[in-house]
Amino acid sequence: MVQQERAIKTRLAIRTAAAEVFAERGFDGASIAEILDRAKVTKGALYFHFRDKQALADAILTEHVDEIRVEPDTVKLRELVTAGFTLVKRLELDVVQRAAARLTLEQGANQIDRAQPMLRWTEYVEELLTAAQERDELLASMDSPTQRRNVAEMIVGSFAGLEMRANTFAAGGAAGHLEHWLTVFFQTVLPTIAKPYIIPKLQLPSIGQRVMAAQAASA
Repeated sequence: MVQQERAIKTRLAIRTAAAEVFAERGFDGASIAEILDRAKVTKGALYFHFRDKQALADAILTEHVDEIRVEPDTVKLRELVTAGFTLVKRLELDVVQRAAARLTLEQGANQIDRAQPMLRWTEYVEELLTAAQERDELLASMDSPTQRRNVAEMIVGSFAGLEMRANTFAAGGAAGHLEHWLTVFFQTVLPTIAKPYIIPKLQLPSIGQRVMAAQAASA
């Protein structure tokens, strides 16, 4: 048991160190030597958990989606909104989320499967939209699985675009700018897919402020 706990801590230290380096330098600029130095582990320990730098990047891209799932809500569209603002704050507080964002949006480094995290995010959003449809939260136009998939892809793609905008216009990516534009996005898009009775329950824009404050308090 002690050995297993040590292995878990070592893997976490390596992943965190790799996330720091990827977030700062991108995939191509990152080196195993710098990751080892920050993680304070041996090369053998790193290669026991990850076969190479690409495996480290793939782990960050894969695991960050699971770490952003939020507590279930009785209103599924509100759960979707909460997930969006949770990610905004985590991008500010969590280096793994920042690393995953840079790896996903970074040009070059074609050996990384950048499509995988986008697909997993899309599946998560589609899952919430399907649950919302089953709870009679969505307009009849959203009854089609194809339409829910299309909207899920649009939401994920739009978030990525808003994140790029925040990084472009605010040095280092100011979370406040992203929070504002995500609020605008939800206020614009959700009324086109949700039944009128559900809109007040989404609690926009105040929900963004509450989620961001809660995330900051728990950090």
